[in-house]
Amino acid sequence: MKKIFILPYIDQEMKFWEKLSGLYGDRIREVYFPIMDGKIGSGRPIQPNEHLTGFLKSKILPVSVLVNPVVLLHPVNEIADRICRKLNYYQRNFHLIGVTVANLELAQTIKRKFPDLMLTASTLMDIVNEQQLVMLGEIFNTIVPSNRILRDFRSFRALRNCFQGKIRIIVNEACLPSCVYRTQHFYEMSNPEIAIPKSLCNNLLEQKPWLRLTGGWVLPQHLFLFDGLYDEIKLAGRVSLQNPDRYLAVFDSYLKKKPLQPHEIGGGPASVNIPMDITTDFYKYTLFCLKNCTTCSVCEDYWMAKISKKE
Repeated sequence: MKKIFILPYIDQEMKFWEKLSGLYGDRIREVYFPIMDGKIGSGRPIQPNEHLTGFLKSKILPVSVLVNPVVLLHPVNEIADRICRKLNYYQRNFHLIGVTVANLELAQTIKRKFPDLMLTASTLMDIVNEQQLVMLGEIFNTIVPSNRILRDFRSFRALRNCFQGKIRIIVNEACLPSCVYRTQHFYEMSNPEIAIPKSLCNNLLEQKPWLRLTGGWVLPQHLFLFDGLYDEIKLAGRVSLQNPDRYLAVFDSYLKKKPLQPHEIGGGPASVNIPMDITTDFYKYTLFCLKNCTTCSVCEDYWMAKISKKE
């Protein structure tokens, strides 16, 4: 069995993690958690962590830490020592195997000081082309491509052919690939001064709900279309999969490729939010389309056809 799944930490007692490890430990590569520091962003809002230290100390599963805000609040030379002290503590006391970052200079610093840690380029680095791979050099063991190309097989295949390391895909994320709110949204998401960040695309999606069909998600039954393009599968959902039963059900579905509808996968506010069948033919079409949404109405027509059937 290959350990190809990367799962989010949710704040549950040890009996949950013991169950998860017992059932699926041979398929789980790592569980990721946000760096525990109110002054260093992890790329997402601060999450409940009552049981986090106990989970980490148990070393029941390998873990990785997120240090990937879309914008660091300070220059790397001012904040790197603080981050590295945290990583040193995690490495000495927990089963830490990797770090996910969204800043190349920070990654270079971590690589020098912790050569044994596996470095992952966050999806927030927005990696979409070969030129960016040249800029990254050989710093990263793994990249998580931007969700802008997850549904663009021409670009995705070019990236796969050029990157010698591992490619990790986030399968149940639902951000809009070309969202104009992206940078501000992820900045607010990782800003510790904003306790409950809002989704910025709500008004847009009320006007054009069919855009939800273009989001960067892959249903379990459609994973076969991505064969050869990825090495690892990551589940998002530190918020949407807080319920342990739902967490296990979604993970099991991706593990066994059991069909789900897009509202069931644990996506965020930009997800398809109503029950809707997604046919393989339609989904495959979106992987190769030209993204010419001003002149093409396939997604809008599909949405309206599904809505009319429900009415």
